[in-house]
Amino acid sequence: MRPLFFSLLSLLPFGYAVAGTDPVSLAGVWQGKLGNADIVACFNQAGADSANGSYYYVRHKTPIQLTRQDGQSSWTESGNTGSWSLGAPAGGHVDGTWRGPKGGAPLALALASIGEAGSENACGSDAYNRPLENLPALQIGKTQDFEGKKYRNLRIADVVTIELQGAGDGVAKVNQKLRAILPRKVEDIADYFATRRQYLGSMGAATEDETSAAPVFWSSRWITVNFYRWAAGYGRSGISLDYRTWDLRSGEEIQLWDWFAPKSADGGLYRVLPERLQKYLFKGVAIDKECRNGYKGEGEYRVSLTASGIEFWEEAFGTGCEQDFVIPYAKLGPFLTPQGKVALRDSGSI
Repeated sequence: MRPLFFSLLSLLPFGYAVAGTDPVSLAGVWQGKLGNADIVACFNQAGADSANGSYYYVRHKTPIQLTRQDGQSSWTESGNTGSWSLGAPAGGHVDGTWRGPKGGAPLALALASIGEAGSENACGSDAYNRPLENLPALQIGKTQDFEGKKYRNLRIADVVTIELQGAGDGVAKVNQKLRAILPRKVEDIADYFATRRQYLGSMGAATEDETSAAPVFWSSRWITVNFYRWAAGYGRSGISLDYRTWDLRSGEEIQLWDWFAPKSADGGLYRVLPERLQKYLFKGVAIDKECRNGYKGEGEYRVSLTASGIEFWEEAFGTGCEQDFVIPYAKLGPFLTPQGKVALRDSGSI
């Protein structure tokens, strides 16, 4: 489970009931009715200046954040889709009213406690989350265009990949590999559920990692896809850019570094430049004085296919010292491994 990066607010007794009632504790998990719809709700302990909770319709199982600011008596749904007014709990029950943002007839709220009474993070509990933690359905995105070629995104939970649209055995094989990235069982997305529980328990919000997948290079022979992830609650260290390349003829995934250096034990996504290649790339390159320490070819580089040649680009840390080079395909020969020479000789037009 990822470490918690949002500190819980100072704990106080949960305490803003409808005006005229004594302070009460709603902290815990509840189930009941909103109008005629079955719902499950939760409330975390109140913080110093606000309180939060969440609820979902049993039919849809999509958490909706509830927040209430200091001095207010009503709870506001995220997106301002409605507001709740609740009375004082009595005997494990609480009643109230739901009102829409545009007025209209209010709906009755009637809830009964089902556990986690007084819990500081009831919305992160088993009682609230277990019914939500099933493998989500596959989401299929709209067809998109990349330089005249078509693809669409496929997503389950926070895992996203692409599906190529085109004919040929190689394309079909690549699509099989791309679809295999998606989770197949609940256990495959344990981190997704852990992150959601973490933020539900602290903020009442069902937060998840930001993810995407899209082609960045696509020729008649090769395709490179960028899989992007920004882990919720992290800064720059939570960002990952995973560039993966497939051979559209064989359907196999390839490691571009294998074209320039022997295979590395860790897969070789970022590698130190081979000495001969480093000398060639840095010949005549002027390095700023403040960048000379540790940035003259001593960083780690990724390899990318481009229309004009192979790109070597250094992992960036925001210093402005990172280097980026492109070698035209016609000049790659002296730096290729036997595997690289075969790959480029057989590829024809990149």
